Amino acid sequence: MSALAKQNFASASEDSINNQISQELQASQVYLSLSAWAGSGQALPGLEKFFKKSAEEEREHAQKLIDYQNRRGGKVVLQTLSAPEIDWSSARNAIEATLQLEKDVNKSLLNLHKVSEENSDAQLSDFIASVYLPEQVEGIKKIADLVAQLNRVGNDGLGLYLWDQELLRSLE
Repeated sequence: MSALAKQNFASASEDSINNQISQELQASQVYLSLSAWAGSGQALPGLEKFFKKSAEEEREHAQKLIDYQNRRGGKVVLQTLSAPEIDWSSARNAIEATLQLEKDVNKSLLNLHKVSEENSDAQLSDFIASVYLPEQVEGIKKIADLVAQLNRVGNDGLGLYLWDQELLRSLE
């Protein structure tokens, strides 16, 4: 579609969508780095698979936003991504980092929703509220549960091994 499709689509909404696309792609990069970390030398196949799956989900979120921007007649402007961290001191540290990452992505989505409301853009508001926000709440809860579980089992040894194996089984 072209700009001819543009109707009731404020430039602030368009800019905020582009920012969210960047947030989602950056999160995907972080998850890919986490997956590589978990798979190289850490011997944590459950975490490796969890992070890889999370990276794919974040890319899918970015693609949905790109498709939405195009449907509305907006212009997609991809931004430069930062190189993600490549080493985490522990599984707990890695999971805690993802919890903060998801909270940051959620905050950005809430800002996008606010921009849509300020510009009386019911379509964008509904899109964000129905497609993204419920999934974010579920994702944050799941990661918070993983942090709590890691706090109970410990950061190494048999507890971590069994926790990771259970995570791997839950992803199959």
